Amino acid sequence: MKVCSLVLIWLISESTVDADSFECGRRKIKLNKAIVRGQDTSPGEWPWHAAVYRRTGFSDSYVCGGTLISDKFLLTADHCTNDDNGNGLVSKRIFIRLGVHNLQALNLQTLQQHDVLHVHRFGYSKGVKNDIAILELSTEVRFTEYVQPACINQVPDLTDQLGTVVGWGVTETDALTPVLKSSRMPAIGSIQCIESDRDIFGATLDRSLFCAGYTNGTTVCNGDSGGGIHFERDGAWYVGGLVSFTGVRDSGHLCRTKGYAGFTNVFHFLPWIWNITQLTSLAQKNNVVTLHTGEDPMSSRTYPNYLPRNCGTRIVNRITRGQRANLYEFPWMAVLVSDEDFCMGTLISKRYVLTTIQCSRNPSPYQVKLGDYDILRDRDCNVNDPTDCAPSTRLYDIEFIVLHQSYSRETRHNDIALVRLKTEVSFDDHIQPVCLPVTPQLQRMTFTEFTIAGWGVTDQADNLASILQKAKVPATECNTHSIARKRFPVDSASQICLELVTSDGPIACIGDLGGLLGNTVQFDNGLRFVQFGVVSYGKAACGKGPWIYTNVTHFMPWIRANLAA
Repeated sequence: MKVCSLVLIWLISESTVDADSFECGRRKIKLNKAIVRGQDTSPGEWPWHAAVYRRTGFSDSYVCGGTLISDKFLLTADHCTNDDNGNGLVSKRIFIRLGVHNLQALNLQTLQQHDVLHVHRFGYSKGVKNDIAILELSTEVRFTEYVQPACINQVPDLTDQLGTVVGWGVTETDALTPVLKSSRMPAIGSIQCIESDRDIFGATLDRSLFCAGYTNGTTVCNGDSGGGIHFERDGAWYVGGLVSFTGVRDSGHLCRTKGYAGFTNVFHFLPWIWNITQLTSLAQKNNVVTLHTGEDPMSSRTYPNYLPRNCGTRIVNRITRGQRANLYEFPWMAVLVSDEDFCMGTLISKRYVLTTIQCSRNPSPYQVKLGDYDILRDRDCNVNDPTDCAPSTRLYDIEFIVLHQSYSRETRHNDIALVRLKTEVSFDDHIQPVCLPVTPQLQRMTFTEFTIAGWGVTDQADNLASILQKAKVPATECNTHSIARKRFPVDSASQICLELVTSDGPIACIGDLGGLLGNTVQFDNGLRFVQFGVVSYGKAACGKGPWIYTNVTHFMPWIRANLAA
């Protein structure tokens, strides 16, 4: 199979939108004409399109396109960051130009040039898969009429939607044009794409890729890999894919013009993009930057359910009342292993652990320990029966961490993160996933008390419990004079604030960050433990004052979307 990197063949017209205030994906200039078969675009029409250059000795050469997504980050194809032998280039050998319309006649009034501070690669590339890279710029971009960021697509399936590809490309006569051009083409379903050319797409197409184009000569071609295919919604433009590959002609290295092209699916890499950029906004202004589509933000139809059905179960006959949790009682508890702070999370699937952003950085954890009960012992046994022991704990390396894009350090709002493990977890008696509130019935439930669990501080002396602790806490909402409300404004939709006023019982303490707030409920023909909150912050003194929990129900669309990506 032959594949080649790409530039565009321009054949189809493009409509325009009026300028407006924007957060991303909006033009700042007014355009009165349409782009018709091979006509050039206008300066400022695609202000997020970038030219990626390579420094070679004493000369610089244009190699690829890219898409600006913020004042510091740009998306491009992974192979655009390699040398001719396929080896990764160091960042100082790459720079980008913005505000460019004609590669051979640069306009100094609109041009911006930025060096690359760091090249973020996905981590592994197999053939044409995972063909994506993020260029972190060494200086901040100045937004003008000719330089603006694109929004990032958050719709999982673009099939049959018309997108616009932008780039400096090869024309129908195989001549390279220096003037930026655009072409409109539809995203194609996987089956139709594979059936069009099994040699090219049969072994490569998966959720990380999609096809676009026509088979009549409107496609992409040599030279402009990394450029984006953009989709317009509500007057804003979203980058949905990156030009990656197509078939080549039998003679020469030029692309085959009558066939579909392969694009890296940006949606598939959303968790990784957020983990690298920590962008606070990826969608147009006034749109909620969650990942759902449609009118109902809690709709389970938007994303497949990647949460395990067999969740929240435990060995019932081993559970007893008391301060100390029993062996096997909370098999979803996870310990985030880092060089400094002690933090927790909960296992929610075979690949993901739910926790807070505060537990996910400075320093970032590098492993997750599952199946633990007594953190000071190598093997956990029943305190009442030393012969009754659990299997060994297991350590899992972390592949990446998804931080919520709208987290605020000042308010602690949106304090939620997902840790993706490098390998799948094998469930056992001491390792099980917790349930989440996935149904409207669960999301509407109210309680008089909750259960909390963790290896938290258990007394005023700040002693950390070595054995997993549990407690019942009253579901008493914080009053308006709460100290927590004075320190941080509580968002009643995305946070749960509980007045834990008792001073003689075990309650959440600082050591419990990332721990769970939940309840046992009748669900799916059985008793299941469902997590409704994640410990975010609270009073420094144990046993007194309010505690704030991230409301898991509120973030179910975000969780579902990132599990599907």
